[in-house]
Amino acid sequence: MGSLSRMKTSLPVKIAGIVLLFAVLVPAGQAVTPLWIFNATPGEALSTVAISDSGSIIVAGGDQLVGISPQGQKLWAGWSGSPVDISGDGEYIVAAQDQFVCLISGQGVLLWQHPAGGEAVTAVSITPDGAIVAAGAGYVVQTWYNSGTGMGTNTTDLVQDVKVSPVKDQVLVSTAKALETFNLTFVPNWQDTSLSPTAIAISGDGTGIVAANGNRVRMYHGSGTLLWDQGFPGGNIISLAYSRDGSTIVAGRDDGSVLAISRAGSLLWTGNAGVWATSVAVSDDGSTIATGSIDNRIHIYNRQGTLLGEAITKNPVKSRSVAVSGDGNLIVAVDSSGVYGFSRSQFTAPAGAPAASPSATPTPLPPTEATPAPTALTVTVPVVTTGSVPSPSASPAPGFSGALVPAALAILILAGKGRNG
Repeated sequence: MGSLSRMKTSLPVKIAGIVLLFAVLVPAGQAVTPLWIFNATPGEALSTVAISDSGSIIVAGGDQLVGISPQGQKLWAGWSGSPVDISGDGEYIVAAQDQFVCLISGQGVLLWQHPAGGEAVTAVSITPDGAIVAAGAGYVVQTWYNSGTGMGTNTTDLVQDVKVSPVKDQVLVSTAKALETFNLTFVPNWQDTSLSPTAIAISGDGTGIVAANGNRVRMYHGSGTLLWDQGFPGGNIISLAYSRDGSTIVAGRDDGSVLAISRAGSLLWTGNAGVWATSVAVSDDGSTIATGSIDNRIHIYNRQGTLLGEAITKNPVKSRSVAVSGDGNLIVAVDSSGVYGFSRSQFTAPAGAPAASPSATPTPLPPTEATPAPTALTVTVPVVTTGSVPSPSASPAPGFSGALVPAALAILILAGKGRNG
């Protein structure tokens, strides 16, 4: 009878221990389920995604190029290509295909294909109206009209990124040694040789140019005047986005943090985007911000820095793998296995949810460090040195404190003793 009594007493205690242990081991918060998932063709890995400003078409690139509707339905598929860019209305898509640049219609028709200097294409860009295409391959940068007629070409340092100004007055080129700018036929415009930007972005009116280097961000006027140079203690910036209205700069870093910065250079807030925030995207007005990281996570924030929710992908989210429509209503992400579609309305902050905090304080350029004025472009060809890629650092998983694990186990042990005593 005493044994039965002890068993009845220990059972609730044991259940409590199991519940507590489960709460500790299962992350807090509920991941948002995608509205739809478009699965990649078996054996054809995807690696990048772009969305038209109107949200009318999504294009995923990699071993295969796929056009997808806002509802997640395949519109067309063929070829291969990465990276990709798309015009605002979705009528023109530019894609890199090994040593070639391809222009494809929104209906999936190949319009033209041109060689890009004999090396693999690493960067492509198209103006919002689809009129001008630019690409970088090795040490060569080129521009074309959407008809396929070449506009200009030039040889520079090793190209890392290329952007055509939305107002079609210049081409921005990030190289291994400088930020360089040209007119559309590649007559040198201005340059800054004091940095090697890992990423560049430009506002919709072409007046704001952002360049990231290490944990610093620089803002230039479109004419080349350096407006500010701010340092943000922490990891190196590996992804960058700039809202079309020029209000919000978003930077993802290799320490897992994401920064929102104003056009004036003030840090608006800092959030935790997981391990290595490899991809960031922002709506036209800065009200919807999406991040992707290599620990298979998508995070969505609002303009104030409130974390609205997160989603889990099957595989790591890499560079250029998150996109947001202009109005922020459609959010897409890609991993090697497929494309994930979300509606902005799926992400709503829980009551009392804390906003991200401006924990990092920007530091201005030290007075002893001179900032060179933009100069005329000098073309040189450097010796390229290949470096190693650092391993990502660990990031704590969301959920309850690990200190609760011993407490949960202790409850289970006591329950076991009570049953056996």
